[in-house]
Amino acid sequence: MHYQHLSQSSTHRTARHDLPTRERLRLAHVFTRKTYSLVATLLCAVPLVYLLAAVLYTQP
Repeated sequence: MHYQHLSQSSTHRTARHDLPTRERLRLAHVFTRKTYSLVATLLCAVPLVYLLAAVLYTQP
């Protein structure tokens, strides 16, 4: 089953390589935006979770 995943990944990589440059750049831009969004979400969530844990820990 693990090997099947590797072969699918290789297939997708080859399919992406066959795309026109403009489409590859668009996909890269979408990936970059999603990555930035995920990082921003984590940077906001971590302090909130820490504060929540601190408040719950101090409750009797």
